Amino acid sequence: MDSTIILPNLVTDAEQLEERDYHLKLARTKYNYMQTYLPGVPMTASVPSEDNYSLAYKAKVLRVGKVIAENYKNVLVRLVEEDLKNDLDFGSFKELKEAWEDYENTSMVNLPKKLKKLEKLIKELKKVPDVVESTVEGLIKLPKDIAQIVTGVENVVKQVEEEGLTAILKSGLYELLGDADSKVILKGTSAEDYENLFETIAKPLMMDIPHKEWMATGTKPCEQDWFFSYLQTAGFNTTNLIRVCTESEKESMTHAITLSELVGAPLSEDENSKRHFPITDEILQSVVGDKSVTLEEAINNKLLYVCNYEVLDGAKTSTFNGIPRYLAAPIALFYCSQKLPEGYPPADGGFLVPVAIQLKQLNDCGEGGKGSAPILTPNDCSGANDPELHKWKVAKFIVNTVCAIQHESVAHLGACHLTVEPMILAAHRQLSKQHPLFHLLEPHFRFTLQINDDARNSLIVPRGVVATNVGPAIESTLDLVAKAHQAWRWDEQNPDQIFKLRGVDALPTFPFRDDTRLLWASINKFVSGYVGYYYENDAAVKADTELQAWINELVNPEFAGFKGLNGLKETGNAEQPYMIDSTEYLAKMIAQIIYIAGPQHASVNFAQYPLMSYMPSVAGTIYRDMPTRDEVLTAKDCFDWYPPLDVSLYTFSFEYLLSNIQFDTFAYYSDDPRVPYFDSPELEELLADFQGELSMHEVSIRQLNKIRPMPYPFQLPSQIPNSISI
Repeated sequence: MDSTIILPNLVTDAEQLEERDYHLKLARTKYNYMQTYLPGVPMTASVPSEDNYSLAYKAKVLRVGKVIAENYKNVLVRLVEEDLKNDLDFGSFKELKEAWEDYENTSMVNLPKKLKKLEKLIKELKKVPDVVESTVEGLIKLPKDIAQIVTGVENVVKQVEEEGLTAILKSGLYELLGDADSKVILKGTSAEDYENLFETIAKPLMMDIPHKEWMATGTKPCEQDWFFSYLQTAGFNTTNLIRVCTESEKESMTHAITLSELVGAPLSEDENSKRHFPITDEILQSVVGDKSVTLEEAINNKLLYVCNYEVLDGAKTSTFNGIPRYLAAPIALFYCSQKLPEGYPPADGGFLVPVAIQLKQLNDCGEGGKGSAPILTPNDCSGANDPELHKWKVAKFIVNTVCAIQHESVAHLGACHLTVEPMILAAHRQLSKQHPLFHLLEPHFRFTLQINDDARNSLIVPRGVVATNVGPAIESTLDLVAKAHQAWRWDEQNPDQIFKLRGVDALPTFPFRDDTRLLWASINKFVSGYVGYYYENDAAVKADTELQAWINELVNPEFAGFKGLNGLKETGNAEQPYMIDSTEYLAKMIAQIIYIAGPQHASVNFAQYPLMSYMPSVAGTIYRDMPTRDEVLTAKDCFDWYPPLDVSLYTFSFEYLLSNIQFDTFAYYSDDPRVPYFDSPELEELLADFQGELSMHEVSIRQLNKIRPMPYPFQLPSQIPNSISI
């Protein structure tokens, strides 16, 4: 069969047409949808063999897996040793020795004192049998536990060699935490406990930020207020969260939040203390240090921004190792200030400053209330009983953790993995291998079906990776994914639109937005040239039968079911109710698929270990209920909210895996640079121009990173793969 890339409407040979039709029918027997796993979210029913991992891919996984396993083994052995040594009651022997010396050194002349010392000695002697028994049991258990860990790690590495990524996705490392009756549960009591978990593994970016003269002293940069703000625009979850606060909803900012929605009205006369978020001018003025600023002025000038996690309100919590875990649905308010307080980087045009955090959707700190949802501020100006700002520290941790929960379920899994999956199925079922659009998209589909299938079978299942590392019960996580998928609209999600709709297009400092727009413009330019090469005009698009079939499968609710493709036209034909008749809209559609599979996914995936792995700053679970107004916290109390050390180790080990496997490089399609991917010199030149522009963007971003508060490397073209392959 002729493998030349050619449009189906230009094929005139009957044999070629019949052959293409045959292979499409065959593809539809292998690529099929299911919606039973998660209603309303189409997924692949099975993974055809041609979509399995390659040997080259497995080799990359093995390299990363060995790094993880080595650190995991060393840390767990140390933790088990320390845990068991703490259980061995050597202190009792010391007390016995001291009691004997006291008795020996007391003269018989002072008989009452001698008898009192003898009484203490006898009391210590009575403890000896129990102490000896527990000590011996501990000493016997120590080598057994260590041997179990070492053997277990070796087995996981062997499984990785044989099975690739699947071995670790099966929670192999988690099993090393102990058997069902004896889990290692070690509570962290100091920052050093969490720092020491990175024993033989490279420290993440968030722990390796060099101190700069403008930074505060005495705390790690990743625990300072500037870092908390900076995560909103240069962190791990920048694609769909922070949005502007407006006086009223405007057509151009449909994803913004209005002041009335934010503040809310009292629920009833009997509950006049309960409002959504009763922020005031006085709080804003006190935090930003400017008595002239008002909420109204800030809103009119697009200076007030909000992260509202209301989607988690009412989500079910989970327990792990018998320990309950907690959830919050916080509201975090930020002000874009040009007059920056101490501890913030110099910034032209302004920098986000956190103003207030409320950890529940309703404030109930009125008179007579226990104050379970106070407004917390960085200077305790809201009467939250937080003189040492320990509640503020905990509040930032909780917001970061909830942000991580939303990131994993919505921004990462839902908006990337599960969005591209039905696009892949539709393409395989309706575009022949010789179709030019399939040829362009195929590298951007590589391994996605396999990685998603692994996730369904190992990550997002009861007692799987997500249930271990992420706070909500698995059913609540799946519910978040399903709701977000149903709300997703195609035309709203590209970088030309989403920043405007969220009202963040005017923010002066937004590294993700600025870097990703560079890539998006180049992708559009390249795809427009590619589409123009094959389609001379709109009529050619309209005449492409395979393309029209693909478009209709993308929007058909029984198949891919996408909504919001406003550039399609209704046909009135029940068999194919929609039609695409524009080269411009087609190019934008294809560009968006490539963008989601490449830069968008890279921004949420490869930031996980660098920015989510030091648990006192960002975690996936919360281990204590929200702080109230009435209680006063100490520095030591803060550790009650953080995950135990073994869970922390497992969490960032998995993040390291996901952040350190890159199969290929964005826009490089051929394994051999001397073998062209496209069979047309014109297209190869177009691709070379695309790659050249990306190289210039690489230089620009690297230069920007030198002057940013910390580097933002997650849109560097060299660090973006073509597909969602991890």
